[in-house]
Amino acid sequence: MVKLNFYVVLIFVLSIISCGTEDNNTSNPLIDTGLVGNWEISGRGINNLSSLEALCCETLSFLDDDNERDLSGLYIFDEQGIITNGTFLVDLESNIIEYTAESSNTKTLEFNINNDVLEVWFYDGTNRHWTTYNK
Repeated sequence: MVKLNFYVVLIFVLSIISCGTEDNNTSNPLIDTGLVGNWEISGRGINNLSSLEALCCETLSFLDDDNERDLSGLYIFDEQGIITNGTFLVDLESNIIEYTAESSNTKTLEFNINNDVLEVWFYDGTNRHWTTYNK
């Protein structure tokens, strides 16, 4: 009888532990991409040619939203005081960021992050337009 009571208590305790344990994976996939944070422009160009324009006062900020288990968040783009903001969604399989501004305009850019340098680009015909940002 004592053994039976022991097994009943053991099964009860194990069921409480297994049912009460949530997924403790604290990993946030959006944070893990390296995008979240503030980025300042460092370069721009077409194909392999850098632009000669003075690069100043352009920042891009990515913020996590309330859902810490997805790959979407909020962005703020500040180009010399002209601010555009909205939401973004990251597709890691294609390395794409899809921006949706408050005005509902959508823009899709490919991206790469390497050593705190973010490069985003799009193609206009065969021309590759790129911009780099430093964190």
